[in-house]
Amino acid sequence: MIYAHPYTVSNESRAMRSRLLDMRSFLLNIIAEPSQDVDSVQLLLEQRYSMQYDAIDVITSQYLGPAEDTAALLAAMQALEAEQTQSLPNVLPMNPEETARYAEQYIYPKYDAVDEAITKIIAFADNKVQGLEQESADTATTAILSSVLLTIFLPAYFMVVFWRERKNIREVRYREHLFDILSTNVDEVFLIYNQGKGALEYVSANCKRVLGLEEEEFSDNTSVLVERVVEEDQPAFEEFLCPTGTEPSKSSVLRMHSPNGELRWIRLQSFPELINQKAVRYILSISDQTEEIRREQALRDALINAQNANAAKQNFLSRMSHEIRTPMNAIIGMTTIAAAYIEDRQRVEDCLEKIGYSSKHLMSLINDILDMSKIDEGKMTIAHEVFNLESVAESITSIIYPQAEAKGLDFTMPLIDLTDTVLIGDSLRLNQILLNLLSNALKFTPSGGSVKLEIRQIQKKNGRVRLRFTVSDTGIGMSEEFMNRLFLPFEQESNTTSQKYGGTGLGMSICKNLVTLMGGILTVKSKPEQGSTFSVELDFDVSASAEHPALHNHQVLEALKVLVADDDRDCCIHTSLLLGNLGILSKWVLTGAECVEEVLTSHKTGEDYDVCLIDWKMPDMDGIEVTRRVREYVGPDTTIIIITAYDWSSIEQSAREAGANAFLSKPIFASTLYNTLLAVTGIEKAVRSQGHTRQCPALVGKRVLLAEDNELNREIAVELLKMTGMEIDCAGNGQEAVERFLSNSDAYDLILMDVQMPLMDGYQATEAIRNTEAAKAKTIPIIAMTANAFHEDVVRAREAGMNEHLAKPIDPDRLYQVIERSIGSPS
Repeated sequence: MIYAHPYTVSNESRAMRSRLLDMRSFLLNIIAEPSQDVDSVQLLLEQRYSMQYDAIDVITSQYLGPAEDTAALLAAMQALEAEQTQSLPNVLPMNPEETARYAEQYIYPKYDAVDEAITKIIAFADNKVQGLEQESADTATTAILSSVLLTIFLPAYFMVVFWRERKNIREVRYREHLFDILSTNVDEVFLIYNQGKGALEYVSANCKRVLGLEEEEFSDNTSVLVERVVEEDQPAFEEFLCPTGTEPSKSSVLRMHSPNGELRWIRLQSFPELINQKAVRYILSISDQTEEIRREQALRDALINAQNANAAKQNFLSRMSHEIRTPMNAIIGMTTIAAAYIEDRQRVEDCLEKIGYSSKHLMSLINDILDMSKIDEGKMTIAHEVFNLESVAESITSIIYPQAEAKGLDFTMPLIDLTDTVLIGDSLRLNQILLNLLSNALKFTPSGGSVKLEIRQIQKKNGRVRLRFTVSDTGIGMSEEFMNRLFLPFEQESNTTSQKYGGTGLGMSICKNLVTLMGGILTVKSKPEQGSTFSVELDFDVSASAEHPALHNHQVLEALKVLVADDDRDCCIHTSLLLGNLGILSKWVLTGAECVEEVLTSHKTGEDYDVCLIDWKMPDMDGIEVTRRVREYVGPDTTIIIITAYDWSSIEQSAREAGANAFLSKPIFASTLYNTLLAVTGIEKAVRSQGHTRQCPALVGKRVLLAEDNELNREIAVELLKMTGMEIDCAGNGQEAVERFLSNSDAYDLILMDVQMPLMDGYQATEAIRNTEAAKAKTIPIIAMTANAFHEDVVRAREAGMNEHLAKPIDPDRLYQVIERSIGSPS
């Protein structure tokens, strides 16, 4: 009814005034405690403004006065809300005095404007009800009483409300604090993505520690985070950051680069917040899984490697059975053939030569197995002894060249810039490395191909030289995948490879370990069907005491004039360098035709060459034809030496018929060149060892006691010792050796002691001799001879009182060297 409108307007207006007072009191609380959270305060104010606007709607619909009054009330309330909302973030950080001043200046006037508008509306409504005062006296009295009571109890009400709000805010802050502790200390980054806004609402504080990114870097721009993800994983990562639809929780592992470029693995998990079956937010969890994935991968790799190693060792044992039986069959077969043709010297020599090659091959297989065991146990040692690189090269050539020739391969060994050949190091290990590399090259190069060992001196400094040994071939090559496991033991490229080419699969692993132990570098380049190239760089000390034989009395050759003809430029340069070191004037040419022309030109001017060094194999004209033409033009006065690889027996007759005076095998060293020139020029007869007698004047007449239980081994040792001119007494076991020594200790100069013997082994026999009071018991050299060649065996021999250690099978040169050193004669 119309008369009810003023009452409604009056009541709503007074209720608005009460709430306005509440809002003003709330502002006082903010002034008293400015550290409150902006969002929490804003939420409380929004609730109060909502109630005020509802009241304005009721007043507007019931007010009987001018519409301008309600419009003014609405405008004043909107102005108050705008001012308070905009100023709230600035007010909270202020201290109470600053907040109070700010409120007095900007906010309270807005409260006063609203209060004035309410007062005006209340006054109009009260005027309307004056005519009804008599009828509604009781109602007015009640209203006045209610107003009085409201005025009395309103502060208490506000205090209760305020206390509850503060309690709620403290609880919210405490929960936020607990969540901050959780998110800061765990290894997961949490993100909250608002589906409606299409933006991140929250990024946990640990993102810097886990992801290496500051929160500000990607909270407003997620592309910064996306760019860190590996390119092929980026679409999946973007889908996680900006999900669509109502997908259930999901998880995925992606790859990401850390700020320093390291590849990391991260796990993403997505949890949707559903309201009415619609996802409004997504909680994203990002955790670093790198270490876990690496551990899992390491376990998988270890399992695979163990399985592969087990399979490789089983295959290795199977291959070893074949590899060992092959040379053994040759040794047994050739021995049988030699015995059947004992009267045929040439046939027997051929059999013995093949037995020698097979024995060396068998020994190399055994050495590979033993060396691999030493390397695995960390007991491999490197010797530091004087050796001649010429001897190493000649040994390699004597083994490799016949094998290459038998297979139809071209084998060369160019020497480049090599000025020092008497070195200090481990020649045995160097020989083993090169033979392994060359054996592989021969094995994997088909007939018609070539194998080359290049020895180059690349540096000399402070009494040390660095040599580069390069083994290259034109064989089947290797895949990149196999090259990654080339140096693992028992590895071959495939079972087909092992079946077709044989081998233990240990050689490359041993080479790598030996080169590392010697402080060198081993590199490899290869492509399938394009051959392989292995390079080994090693440092050696130059021997200061060993004078190179080619530098002794070389002045007698300085008057010679020499021409070198070889199609290999490096060989020409190297040979000319050696000649120059001997004080010999030389010139070199690269073809047979140039050689003939140069000889003819010099002959016409009366400046003939004394010696021509002519390579046998040249593309335009071979060495024999060049020799024939030189003889035709200049006669017999010029000495002609044919240069050939290793064995010249096949061309010797035709070359001598053409006029060749001598032969010189590659690789050419200073000593061989020196001796050859001495021999052919008639200046001085070259000193060459003849027959099988070891020239050791200091050992002649010395008496040695040989303790060896194996009759065949004893026979071999006796024959080797006889070559030195020594006198030998033999004992069949350790006890007999002790008895023989004690019966005539003054007579012996040396004891060669086998280690494994019946009744008393070599260690016990040595200890027994050392513990006696017999003459020479404490000083006589005792040399161990044993098949036990490990480092601990050498140590055990030293502990028993032995002076030296020789590993079986006995190397004659090594035997003589040790004996000479032990008795006191220079080697």
